[in-house]
Amino acid sequence: ITKTEVRDCITNDSIYFLVNPGKIAIAIGKKGETIRQAEHILKKQIKIFEWAEDEKDFVKNMIPQAQKITIENGNVQIILNNKDRGAVFGKGGSNIKIIREFLERNSSIKELKVL
Repeated sequence: ITKTEVRDCITNDSIYFLVNPGKIAIAIGKKGETIRQAEHILKKQIKIFEWAEDEKDFVKNMIPQAQKITIENGNVQIILNNKDRGAVFGKGGSNIKIIREFLERNSSIKELKVL
């Protein structure tokens, strides 16, 4: 549907796609048309993240609200503003669980801590 290769996918109440670098705009489409069409066909909300070879960039792509990102020995610590915590964590922690899973499956990152 989106005419782009998917690197990874996680499904629950929503569908989360991880696409290769430079492909997120293609996946979303002009004014979001492609993603809306896919959501209509699949009858689920879709969220798309962009993979990056550099782990710090990958974390930033997953959590653009991060004020500071520190990576050491496969562990990541990010600092968020209080106003962004709800959006990053999601209802019942659903968003942060998906982000952690993508990071574990697609990088050498083993643990993510949000401060």
